Amino acid sequence: MKKIIYILLENKSGVLSRIIGLFSQRGYNIKNIKVKPFKNNKKLSKAIVEFYNNKHANNKIKKQISKLIDVLNVEIIKKSI
Repeated sequence: MKKIIYILLENKSGVLSRIIGLFSQRGYNIKNIKVKPFKNNKKLSKAIVEFYNNKHANNKIKKQISKLIDVLNVEIIKKSI
């Protein structure tokens, strides 16, 4: 099942690498990832990650990403088959 997660994060080196590492450690295949500045704030960025997993893993990956220090907010914004 395809999922899309919205992540608000601080614009620091290594943050994106840690997020991608969480996906790969759990065997989730990232289909697409976009990162861009958040509302003209140079200290914040937003990442939109499109990936595939089973339907029970939503809360698990959301909790793991939320635990990262430089991540401010995590939201699942769209689900589709």
